[in-house]
Amino acid sequence: MILFLLALLLSILPADAASIRRVVLQGSVDPGSAAHLVGAIEDARANGDEAVLVVLDTPGGLLQSARQMVQAELTSEVPIIVWVAPAGARAGSAGVFLTLAAHVAAMAPGTTIGAAHPVDLLGQGLRRQQAPGEQADPTDGSAGAPEAGDPSAVMEAKILEDAAGWARSIADHQGRNAVWAEQAVRESVVATDREALEAGIVDLVASDLPELLAALDGRTVETSTGPRTLSTADAFLVDASWTVRDRVVHFLGDPNVVFLLLALGLLGLWVEYHHPGFIWPGVLGGVSLVAAAAALSILPFNLAGLLLVLAGFGLFAAEIWVPSYGALTVGGVAALVTGAILLFDVEGFDLRISLATIATVAGLAAGIVLLVAFLVLKAHRRRPRTGAEGLAGARAVVTQGGTRGGWVRAEGEIWQATWSGTLEPGTLVRVVSVDHLTLFVEPAGPPPAPGGPS
Repeated sequence: MILFLLALLLSILPADAASIRRVVLQGSVDPGSAAHLVGAIEDARANGDEAVLVVLDTPGGLLQSARQMVQAELTSEVPIIVWVAPAGARAGSAGVFLTLAAHVAAMAPGTTIGAAHPVDLLGQGLRRQQAPGEQADPTDGSAGAPEAGDPSAVMEAKILEDAAGWARSIADHQGRNAVWAEQAVRESVVATDREALEAGIVDLVASDLPELLAALDGRTVETSTGPRTLSTADAFLVDASWTVRDRVVHFLGDPNVVFLLLALGLLGLWVEYHHPGFIWPGVLGGVSLVAAAAALSILPFNLAGLLLVLAGFGLFAAEIWVPSYGALTVGGVAALVTGAILLFDVEGFDLRISLATIATVAGLAAGIVLLVAFLVLKAHRRRPRTGAEGLAGARAVVTQGGTRGGWVRAEGEIWQATWSGTLEPGTLVRVVSVDHLTLFVEPAGPPPAPGGPS
């Protein structure tokens, strides 16, 4: 049946219909999305596709991954079309370089491009260099030239100059606005779709796919092997498939996922520590922490934010051992929330954990810790239920009476007991205290009714 449908589909397509390989890139630019794009370009070349259409919506990501993707675009024999879409999408940070490097750059109405300022390894925004003749703003810690003898400032300047030169080179190579490309890196400028079209940053604006393909038909572009005229009017789309590895790596590039894995890992190990033998919380926690560590190795993060997250869970653990009536839990929530906000607070990348995710994790963690602390405190205050200590307050019946002492039946066992005065057999008594194996009792009421304790 499937073969019949495929044959029917091929029969209704024009004989000379071209195929366009569509690559949807949403989320961060990371090693997973880079491998996906590079693989799709290679598949398009091997299958003789007319072009590769990249539907882009990204806040940015790693420049190292962006370099790999840009190199694949610039050296591609197949025309690369980058379309920032749908409405509301953006090509931020590393997405700027991907758009500039395309043979055809397009945007949908209501989209933006820009803010390509780089960051250092710890996720801090690099200082912006003064333009010639610009007065330094003493209130702006990012402005100004690097101080002499400051190695970190010199390295920041090198990274910024390298990124600005790279953006200018890509724009020049593809015949786009090199001045704006450099400004996007140095000053984090942003342009709307119409502004980008007027400034020569992109080639066209298309609201939907049919409009885009119609506008591309007959356009000649310069690929690595020479000029090529696009034939897209009757083209059909072939979606590039993700490999399992690339999808997993790209999935781990989401800051919300990383934070959830980190929280789940710490919580799992905490449960396993307090309840050894459950096994699955420890296994799940260990795997989650390894996955979070792998994600943090490919994403720029703030070290102070990570330490605050760890400190938050440390305060949660301390609440169990040192009951503070919620004070340590409040401190843990404050540290966890602050750390989560700072963990991916990266200028130009906009890789941030959503407030809904932070509130959910902090609320659940605090609720679980307070519940466990309450149960532990309640257990500590509860009188023992086993052994001699557990008899305090229990009811008993005198089996052998007398003056100042005798024998009683308590909890199904016969115990030697002492009391004040004289008690007759069958008297209901209450255990006041226990001294080794002797109970001190006092009368508790009339003898039990028939069928009661004996």
